[in-house]
Amino acid sequence: FIGLGNYVRLIEDPTLLPTLSRSGVFTAACVVFTIIIAMALAVWINRLPARTAFIVQMVVIVPWIISAVVATLLFRWVFVNDIGVASYIIQLMGFDAVQPLNNPTGAMVLLVAVSVWKRIGYAVLVLLAGLKSIPDDYDEAARIDGANNWQIFRMITLPLLKTPLLLIAIVLTLSTFNTVETPLVMTGGGPGDATRILAMDVYERAFTNYDLGSATALAIIMFAG
Repeated sequence: FIGLGNYVRLIEDPTLLPTLSRSGVFTAACVVFTIIIAMALAVWINRLPARTAFIVQMVVIVPWIISAVVATLLFRWVFVNDIGVASYIIQLMGFDAVQPLNNPTGAMVLLVAVSVWKRIGYAVLVLLAGLKSIPDDYDEAARIDGANNWQIFRMITLPLLKTPLLLIAIVLTLSTFNTVETPLVMTGGGPGDATRILAMDVYERAFTNYDLGSATALAIIMFAG
C-alpha cells in the first residue's frame, strides 16, 4: 500500500497536462461539430417526403449502430489508405494523395472527423424526434406574422429543442471523452503523442506498460471529473 503515491506520480508526469489538453480539445470539437451537422441534417430530413426521409435516416445511422472498431476501420479504408476511395478520387483529379496521419494537425482533424461521423446518427435521431414534436401551428403563426425561416428557427425551433440538445451534449461529451477504440484503431495515438487522449492513456498504462496503479488512479480521476 503506497497511499496516494500513484496520484503523486500522475501529477509529476509531464505528459499528463498535454494529454488532458488534447482530450478537452478533441471532446469539445467533436461535440460542437456533431451537434451543428446533426441539427442541419435533422432540419433537412424533417422537410423531406416520408419515404425519402426514411432512406436518408437509415444511411445516417449506419455508422452509429455498427461497432466502433468496424466503423473506424471503414472510415480509414475509405478516406485514409493509399488505395482508398478518397485517395483514388483525389488522384483522378490530378492531385497528389494526402497523408493526414503523417502530421499532428491532420491526424487530430481526422480523429475528430471519424468521431463525428460515428456519433452523428444518434444526434440526428434525437433532434429529429424533437422537431417532430413541435406543432406545425407555431410555424404557421410565425409566418403569418412575417417571420422568415431563420427567425423561426432561432426564436421558435431552437428554444423548443433545448432539452434534446442538452441530452445530446451530455451523452456526446461522456462518450467522446471516454472513447478509446477510435484513437487506438485510427491513429494509435500518433504521430508521436498528437492524438493521445486520456482514455487511451489509461489503456496503454494498464495493458501496454502494465502500470495498473497509475492507470487505476487516472481512471478514478476521469470518473470523478
